[in-house]
Parts: sequence; C-alpha cells; structure tokens
Amino acid sequence: MPESTEDEPLSILALDAFHGGSHRQFTQNLKRQSRHQWHLLTGKPVHWKWRMRSSPIAFAEQTRQLEDTAVSPDVLFCTDMLDLPVYLGMLGHNRIQQIPKVVYFHENQWTYPTSPRRKPDNHFGYTNLLSAISADQIWFNSQFHLDDFLQGSRKFLKQMPDTRDLHQLDRLRTKAHIIPPGFTIPDNLASEEVSAAKTGLPLTSPPDKDEITVGWVSRWEYDKCPEGFLSLLKRLQASGIRFKLILLGARPRHSVPELEEIRTTYASNILHDGFADDLEAYWELLARMDVVVSTANHEFFGIAICEAIWAGAVPVVPDRLSYRDHVPESCRYQTLDDAVELIRAAQSTETRRQKSELCKNQIESLQTRFLIKQIDSRLTQLANSFPTRAMGQTGNSTD
Repeated sequence: MPESTEDEPLSILALDAFHGGSHRQFTQNLKRQSRHQWHLLTGKPVHWKWRMRSSPIAFAEQTRQLEDTAVSPDVLFCTDMLDLPVYLGMLGHNRIQQIPKVVYFHENQWTYPTSPRRKPDNHFGYTNLLSAISADQIWFNSQFHLDDFLQGSRKFLKQMPDTRDLHQLDRLRTKAHIIPPGFTIPDNLASEEVSAAKTGLPLTSPPDKDEITVGWVSRWEYDKCPEGFLSLLKRLQASGIRFKLILLGARPRHSVPELEEIRTTYASNILHDGFADDLEAYWELLARMDVVVSTANHEFFGIAICEAIWAGAVPVVPDRLSYRDHVPESCRYQTLDDAVELIRAAQSTETRRQKSELCKNQIESLQTRFLIKQIDSRLTQLANSFPTRAMGQTGNSTD
C-alpha cells in the first residue's frame, strides 16, 4: 500500500480499558470527530485495578474477533489502563505486533494520590512504565504529567536491585508528546448564548449584586481536597466576603464530611448542589459562576476547569500541577489566604472581565476541535514513518 496522505483515513484500533468519565469523553470525541476510522474496544469504568489486570486477555480475544470481520488496523491506540506488553503477549504472532502503537496517559499510577484507606501498590505504576517502554509513542495530557511520570519512574527505579539502566528513561522522553484531551463546547451553545445565561438562569436564590458566586466543578474525592475548599469558605466568611455557591462535580457513594458541613453551614448560600439536569443546564450553571475554585492535590489536566473558564468564570487554582500549563499566574495561589485575596479582587466586575478574557485566550487552542486535527495529523505521520507501512505490508494475516 502506498503511503497515506492527509486525505486518506487510517484504521485505528483503540483500547480503552476504563471507559468512563474523561477517558470515555476523549475516546468518544475521537470516534465522532476524527477523519480516521476508529474501532473502539472498551472496558467497564469500575474496579480500575481489575481493569488493568484483566483487560489484556479480554482485549486480545476481542481483537481476534474484530480481525475476523476483516478490520485491518493501521495504528494501535490504547490508554494507560492497559498493560500493553501483556496484551501483545496474549495476541502472540499477530499483525498487531507490526503496527505502530500509541499509549495515551490520562493519569499514571506512580503519582496518582492514594486513598487514605489504601496502601500504594507500585505494581500498577510499573505496569504503566512497561507499557510506555513497549509503545512507539507515548502521549501525555500535559507537560506537568510527563515530567511527573518520569520523576516517579526514576524514584522507583532507584529502589530496584538491578536492571535499572535497561529502562532507558531518557529514550521515553524522546518519544513523548503533549496532547491535551481538550474540552468541547456543545454545538447548540455558542459562547454568546452561554454568557446570556448569566442573567437568564432561574435559580432558587439569585445572588445580590454585591455578592460573588463561587463555583466548584471537581469530583468530591480525596485527591481534589474538599477539605481545602471548606477551609477556603471559612476564610471567605471570616474576611467579610459575601458569596453564593454552585456545587457541581461527581460525588462518591460514601458520604463526604466536608460536603455535608458545607450543606449545613452554608445552606443559605447554595444556589445549586448536585448534577445538572442536562448539558445545557450544566453550561448555564458554569456561566453563573464568577470564579471557579480548585484546591486539588491531583490534576493532570482539568477538563471541567477549562469548561468553567470558557463559560466566563475566573479560575482560582493552586500554583502547581497542570494548572501551570494553562492558567495564568495571576489566577494561581500559593496559600488559601492568597486565594481569598484573588476572590476579593474578583468582586470587581472589570477585574473579572479582564481576567476572564485573559484566561479564555490562554485555553482557546485546547478546544477538542483543534486538538483532534493535531491528533489526526500525528497519527498519519506515525503510520507513514513505520517500516511495515512504508514497505506496503498490509493484510489480515494472523499467521
């Protein structure tokens, strides 16, 4: 087969072992918007440890079934939840072994914060490392995440009794690329319509003009540090700043003490608490926020924060993690007292307008529609540079 051109679509086999949340959103956007043809094999978004251990055998069987239908992929694309070397071993002598392989890292298990109820298990971080070594390219959702992964790998390898040099971490950086997952603006919600929602959304207790509306969009989990958000609200109240609250974000099955305390202490401040009814309502709630706050201890990208910024909210986020990649320094804080002062400054309508414009400009290129074009081109370049494709070795053989 001759080399592919920018107009000739590729066949992409995508393996998403934990098909939920931002993982699902990313792969579904690729399938819908890419000019390439994507064949998705997915796993349930539950029991992530079991997904990492069992997905290779499940995907190997599903791959064979897919090939029986005459699907002949040009590129293998998988997420970090797949143990790539085990999957390839399960396939045995198969054409998949000969095509280029990409691993997309939504997160890594070296540095993903461990629940206080669990002990860290380095087996899963090492699985990530072996997958990275086995891939032809590794894509990370932020520069922070790539640096964080390599640092975690070095830290672990220092503890190993031998074979440390065989892992060749410097080579990993040469095949690494930064490809954010992006954020998607609904087709029926132009930015002007979202902005209009600031005055049109019916809420149970709309804020007074001298109040500021503070939003939360993160999961109510330990790694997003809800205790920091509660502490910030106490500081706001002590400082005399009047505020209303819009509380979004996924909630775990178990009770979150910090959320319960916020509901009790600030009941009269809460405009919304829970999931939005639908996508339009979600974006209207984002548009009602004057500021969106994060107190996270973990963030490898931050889709929801980007969505809130695009809807007009001014971010107030820690000066760490992936926020340094796409949030201006003027919106990042060192301490919670600094965060209070950022929110105080945002009480000014003109200050909010200026900061909102600055932040939106900084994330404009992170929209999914732009990033998928980059992904399409990069996949074409990778396929054309690979020896088996350059020699025209195609077909469905599994011999």
